[in-house]
Amino acid sequence: MGIPTTIYVEAQISEDGNFAACRYFKNQDGTDEYPTSDISIWSGSNECIFAQADTTQLMLIGATFKTIGSPAGMNASNFAPADDENTISFSMPLTQTITKGVVLLFSNAGIVENLYPSTDPQVTNDATQPPSCEN
Repeated sequence: MGIPTTIYVEAQISEDGNFAACRYFKNQDGTDEYPTSDISIWSGSNECIFAQADTTQLMLIGATFKTIGSPAGMNASNFAPADDENTISFSMPLTQTITKGVVLLFSNAGIVENLYPSTDPQVTNDATQPPSCEN
């Protein structure tokens, strides 16, 4: 049985006003930042969760994701709306190492003025230590 991994995202409107500029953290308070948007999670994680960091300016409302190397296509199995706590999740296999490309979708808090997609973070389930042991 796997253990979920939560990645906290801080998002603000990009300089050009069209995208969400994102940073990714291991902690909800916006500390212990992942050095890049290529994120390695524990190989024993059966689920990847993206949640809002306390420091975010934009509200997470959904995401699309795709396993790199699989056929392209948009369907119900590769889209996740955010739940009531502004988190999204998708499953990760425990028996093979894969990389999923993710596009997070954000809006302004309160009144939706625009939708802001993130750049494409990638999540790979190849880390050898569980989240509580990562540095």
